Amino acid sequence: MRVITRENLRGLWAAVTTPLDDDDRLDEGVLRENIRRLAAAGVDGIYTTDADGEFYALELDEFKRLVDIFGDECAKVGAATQVGITWCNTAGMLDRLRHAAERGVLGAHVGHPFYMPMTPSSYAAFWEDVQGATPEGFALIHYNTPKVHNYRRGSDYTTLARDVPSLVGTKHVSSDVSQFCSLVEHAPELSHFCGEHVYGVFGPLGARGIYSWFANFNPSFLLEWIADVEQGRLDEALRKQHRFHAFCEASVILHEDGNDHAIVGKALSSVSPFLLHAGGTRRPYLPVREEVVEEWRRIVEERFPDLLWPGW
Repeated sequence: MRVITRENLRGLWAAVTTPLDDDDRLDEGVLRENIRRLAAAGVDGIYTTDADGEFYALELDEFKRLVDIFGDECAKVGAATQVGITWCNTAGMLDRLRHAAERGVLGAHVGHPFYMPMTPSSYAAFWEDVQGATPEGFALIHYNTPKVHNYRRGSDYTTLARDVPSLVGTKHVSSDVSQFCSLVEHAPELSHFCGEHVYGVFGPLGARGIYSWFANFNPSFLLEWIADVEQGRLDEALRKQHRFHAFCEASVILHEDGNDHAIVGKALSSVSPFLLHAGGTRRPYLPVREEVVEEWRRIVEERFPDLLWPGW
């Protein structure tokens, strides 16, 4: 894939985590190896620096080094690429966008600045600035999460898709079926992705693929699931959805008293034989306690052996 377009963006995109060593520095060796494993497993693309890539914990120089390594290794293995550029102001986001584009990354996830909501005029200026800084052929994906301000709904994308020609798709994290149907209805030209928690339902309703953290645990399960939907095996797709929900319900122990995103994702995938362990998370966000991870390992081995990575 040389460029990402509204027509060709689809499938399974894996959120490779940001590995940290014992000195809290980026572990280049682990990052490169995990990219190689994801590509070999057949994912359609790899992305980083959204919430599971800990964008909020990376200073600009670290982001640039991460993207340099990420872009280089993905180019070696022929993997399509996207990175998250969310930050708390436009200048910081454009710095990240330009660096990613210069390093050959194909597209960026754009979450809105997250400290304060934007007024309508500020919102319009924000997207005008982002579009103006986007090189020709570089793709934008709106990361539409309620954790940042100015959440968008279906009808909002009619205007956004028209005014931002570089916008090729959305990352939709809601579980609301009516919202997703409205999204597809009002902006059918965009490639709308969802999460694993709703793919068995949203796939048949028009979701083009999954932006996935579970790909770090077992991409084979997800690739089979996508094939089920695309080939009309909807009963099997729903069976997989129920199995995945059971897995998520069991993994609630990793959330403890408020853990989220990369904290949970790193602990969850550490019990799978698929990827190298990506280490802890940046303070103030403490990792899941080791005794809880070991309990999670026991749960997976006893209750979810079918969801473990089957090996090469």
